[in-house]
Amino acid sequence: MPFIGSNEYGLARALVGYGHEVTVITSKSKAPREKNITGQLSYSPNFEVKYVRTFLNIEDNPVVASIDTEGFDIVLLQEDYPFLCHRAYASAKKKGIPTIISSERTYYPQNAVKRYVLKILDAWSNRKLREGTDALTAHCGAAREFMKKELGVKREIEIIHVGIDSGIFKPLPSRNRYLHDGDLKLLTVARLHPYKGLEYLIRSMEIIGKKNPGAKLYILGKGHDEKRLRATANRSGIKNIKFMDEVIPNNMMPELYAECDIYVQPSLIEPFSIAVLEAMSCGKPVVGTKVGGMLDIINESAGFLVDPEKAQALAEAIMRMNDPDTRRKIGEAARRRAVEVFDWEVIGKKYMDLIERVAKGRE
Repeated sequence: MPFIGSNEYGLARALVGYGHEVTVITSKSKAPREKNITGQLSYSPNFEVKYVRTFLNIEDNPVVASIDTEGFDIVLLQEDYPFLCHRAYASAKKKGIPTIISSERTYYPQNAVKRYVLKILDAWSNRKLREGTDALTAHCGAAREFMKKELGVKREIEIIHVGIDSGIFKPLPSRNRYLHDGDLKLLTVARLHPYKGLEYLIRSMEIIGKKNPGAKLYILGKGHDEKRLRATANRSGIKNIKFMDEVIPNNMMPELYAECDIYVQPSLIEPFSIAVLEAMSCGKPVVGTKVGGMLDIINESAGFLVDPEKAQALAEAIMRMNDPDTRRKIGEAARRRAVEVFDWEVIGKKYMDLIERVAKGRE
């Protein structure tokens, strides 16, 4: 399927647009979408991709062969804990190449073993990266607070958000291809996992249904929590919820967003929430929770923020946009915010400024 990448991919394209030669170094381990680049694009990327050999994959954290940073002027590291970034940092430090590290972490994993291992790394090898790089950035305010309060980082941390390609994620006419029914079509796209807070959104439909019986919630995603979520919907006797079985390529997501009236993200924890940003860029009003990157993304013009785990608050925020004219105005404002604040051209310029400051600091 055609591929539209996330942070690493978008940043690489943005920096190329500013005249840089960019190489993405990654692995072929079982991977999030940004690692599958070559062979997945409907067109050739404007940057080079190098895959390093993976010896062992530990919870999606590959142990890779040595990384050679010879010939590069600066190395950008995505997160402090991947072994791949440790290798790249060691190589860059040996060759005297400046480094910048970016982090989106806003919480420790719930799994006790993962949390224990990560805390050990944070106190040792990860700390060396955070203290040794020339600059440290966070993807959102919550990530910066995590580094300061949980990791004890004392140095300056600059916030540079994740970007969006507003030329791809843009308002489109609805074709009624995916969301067929509902006077008020609500959409959420998420892994079916407890930390996504979907049970509270499901419960909110009881309240919404009393005020707008034609409202319908569409849930797109897979995960081990699906059975429990379906049971929650059935116990509540809610008839206006659909768990979508479609597999929708990322390049088709703008068409899906076009068909909803409101996008909702009820997460309990969330590093950034690129889906909220995608929906906003497609001109949709949004409702999110006061966690993670949503605190940075959603302002009073683009939609509403509510406390997590509050079905009543979700319902009230959604019903505040029950009127089509209200949704249109908020959706237009959401689109403007996505373009003006989060477009990759804007985010790329912030990285450019940081790179130039780091380079001057090395002179």
